Amino acid sequence: MRAAFFSLLFLPVLALSPAALADDPPAKPAPPKAVVSSVYDGDTLTLNTGDKVRLKWVNTPELKPAEDYGIEAREATKNLCLEREVTLTYGEVKRDGYGRLLAGVECDGQDLSVHLLEQGLGHVFIIPPDSRDPGPLLAAQQKAKDANRGIWSTDRYQGELHITSFHANASGDDRENVNGEYLRVANVSNQPVDLAGYKMTDLSGRSFDLPALIVPPGHTVKVISGKGEHQKNPGEQLEAYLGSDGPVWNNKRDRATLYDRHGRVVDSRDHEVKGEPNK
Repeated sequence: MRAAFFSLLFLPVLALSPAALADDPPAKPAPPKAVVSSVYDGDTLTLNTGDKVRLKWVNTPELKPAEDYGIEAREATKNLCLEREVTLTYGEVKRDGYGRLLAGVECDGQDLSVHLLEQGLGHVFIIPPDSRDPGPLLAAQQKAKDANRGIWSTDRYQGELHITSFHANASGDDRENVNGEYLRVANVSNQPVDLAGYKMTDLSGRSFDLPALIVPPGHTVKVISGKGEHQKNPGEQLEAYLGSDGPVWNNKRDRATLYDRHGRVVDSRDHEVKGEPNK
């Protein structure tokens, strides 16, 4: 009787096998409409559904580390959308690797991406596959550039290319995952840019040539540390490989600097782990 009792007692626990626990829960449906409950920065919002949204088609300045016009971009998004119902539009990919919704946002009949671009509070940021006509986005950006408005008044956006993110520390052992190191570079001009003749350097001065690869206006290219076949089809995410056998970037502190074919600095971005001693 005692044995039977304990068998019944532990039956529900035994039913929860490791295989059953390992199954990922299904992703939440992407809502077509919701209310914006908070705004982190110009292109990151939280909905009353609990979902976070990464706004499509525009990249705004960061708040951490603080970049010029980051606060202004956040306030512009708050003023248009906070505590209002918005309509969300999606492409083929509805969520990113962080679980955020990838969506266009319309509030009170205004396209938030175009609104930010017109004010010079971000640049066009297209990651294929994407079926939207980039014409109106590029026109809004050019309008702000011609007026020397917002980010276009700063030194960092005077070139054709801009480093938008720097992933210096690959997951796991960098020596086993060299291609886990990458930067994302955006074409912030209104013309196609050929990477041939451009180069990237690290903080120690090591230099890496970029391949001949056409980046359309507003598109991004992943610049990956290791070896691979350059992805040149603009209908997919562009990829350029530096061709290194080992890790390029220091996990504690480094700086990626991008030079054009004339040897002029186009842009640079720092990577530093705060609170740890540099080695």
